[in-house]
Amino acid sequence: MPIFTAIFLLTGLISGPGLTSAGTASTSPQPLADHQRSYAQAQDEVAIDTSYLQVLAGAQDYAGNIYALLVTPDSILKIYRSSDRGGSWEPTLTMPLPAPVSQAELLIARPDTAKIFIFLLTTNAGGDLWLVRTAPDFTSRDWLPVAVGPDTIDRFTVAVDNNSRPYLYCLYVREHRTGPNGRFTRSLDLGSTWESPQDFYNCSQPCLYFAAGTLHCAWCYAIDNRQLHYTRNRHFGAPARWEPLQVLYAAGEQCFTPAVVQAETTPPWRAPVWIAWTVARRDTEMLDLLITCSTDGGSTFSVPVNLGEPFIDEWWPSLTATSTTLNLLYNAGARGENDPTVIYHRYARSYAPQLLSSPLKINDSRANPAVFGARPRALGSGALFSHYGAGTTARGLYFCRLVPPLVSRPRTTKPALTTSLVLDPAGRRVNLTGSSRKPGVYFLSEGDRWRKLLILR
Repeated sequence: MPIFTAIFLLTGLISGPGLTSAGTASTSPQPLADHQRSYAQAQDEVAIDTSYLQVLAGAQDYAGNIYALLVTPDSILKIYRSSDRGGSWEPTLTMPLPAPVSQAELLIARPDTAKIFIFLLTTNAGGDLWLVRTAPDFTSRDWLPVAVGPDTIDRFTVAVDNNSRPYLYCLYVREHRTGPNGRFTRSLDLGSTWESPQDFYNCSQPCLYFAAGTLHCAWCYAIDNRQLHYTRNRHFGAPARWEPLQVLYAAGEQCFTPAVVQAETTPPWRAPVWIAWTVARRDTEMLDLLITCSTDGGSTFSVPVNLGEPFIDEWWPSLTATSTTLNLLYNAGARGENDPTVIYHRYARSYAPQLLSSPLKINDSRANPAVFGARPRALGSGALFSHYGAGTTARGLYFCRLVPPLVSRPRTTKPALTTSLVLDPAGRRVNLTGSSRKPGVYFLSEGDRWRKLLILR
């Protein structure tokens, strides 16, 4: 018989089914259907706190502990921790704040630092940016200024690298100014002091992310928000080391809330980079979600692909990436008082970065459609989100596990196909036992790793 080889081209993204109403499951076929059912049934949304809130954030440490943060309308900050992948949560910190907070971010560095970093943008003086640095047990706290003074700060983004002596990175913007309104700064001593800010383009709604030895930044062009820009720094944020910016999108529609991540794979110059953002067709009447991918560490990007459905809004993308998987969360539906709003989860594998799964709804009650500070957050193994609340508040902090726990298996030279997870190039689970073993390219799980398998005939 002639040799048969499976060849595939990753030229686009698999689009999913349309919006399903509350309590109704989609009947459209979806990739990895068995996998989706397994974790959807095993992990429903978990209520962490049922308070009304205006801000939420989260992070996951290297040991797998998950931290969730919220700020209530009366300026009470609460932090919860889960040591069992989100199944149960314990309160670890409750603290009154001196002023209302419009945005919060939570960072956790390597265990050697023994620090947790809480960034808070308060409403004082038009926007003061503070860092609360705490010990892992929250017994000691330091209040440290990052950008405090009479000048306005509208939005900020932060990142931390993964070295044993990590740097902290911060970009804050004054969106109501023209010209270079962004300021980038670093801390080389865990937040105790910050460098003199560098001028950073004319940007709004920026997003920083550090992975594979590279600091990435995506933002909207602040003049009219009708372009998406990107740059990277492969010298730990050093001045004059930012590469020339790339204009990734300039089609005329307004752009909002870009998110950028990179997988921690090797070699770093081939680690995939993803950027997702919202575009407003006809200004703000129709919101669609776009995504682009780089397979050369950010040197070049694919043509943006629309993940949206006609007549359904999609907004607030949130991305996170591990060495094997990209997780994407976003809102879908509508934003009116009596409209449905759901949160969808989609994922891609790092070996096929342009191939996304079909969407899976993760929330039970209607999701928060309008409070930006309480938008959904994707973490390494789960999602934080909030439900709909009247006015300028969201209701409750909830968690949903996005991926099932990986079962560690001893490495063997010939893995047993009957017990391993086997995927085809489209991400569908297949059975390769007995007569069903067909020629082609497959991906075989070995504990927390993936191996490429080629079957010839």
